[in-house]
Amino acid sequence: MKKVIITILCILIIIIGILGLTNKSTTSFKSQLTSNQLERITPNDPVYYDLFITMLFPYVEEAIADYYNEYMTYPPTEAPWSYKFIRIERMPNLSYSFTVELEVQPYIGPHLSVGRDRITFKIELDKVSVEKFEHVESYELPPNYQDVINKKFPDISNNL
Repeated sequence: MKKVIITILCILIIIIGILGLTNKSTTSFKSQLTSNQLERITPNDPVYYDLFITMLFPYVEEAIADYYNEYMTYPPTEAPWSYKFIRIERMPNLSYSFTVELEVQPYIGPHLSVGRDRITFKIELDKVSVEKFEHVESYELPPNYQDVINKKFPDISNNL
């Protein structure tokens, strides 16, 4: 019985290894893009989505900490998998300058969302800066998390 289980595990490892190598070679080929290929990139391509998230994560984290510092005893965190890109624009006449607007839902504890925020970044070759941070919506925390709040969030109902 043990020999059968070991044999099955070895076969599965070999299959996973082969699939992994095939996937890596395809990804490597796709990463060598020409200008004509750039026109065919779809906005929902997961590789580029993940690349943007990876590059922006520390800046999103810092922007959230800066904003929530006034309202909470410690900054909430955010889940990169929940980022929602609202807009990505290339700046006119500047081929390596972009404006990226995304929406995040920071949370504390066991994923208790504290609100919804929209952050606009200006991305250039040598820097990433926050152009605008907008707290779009606030969510009420349960009673056992009220001690995390330093100060009530501003009333945003007038902005809608």
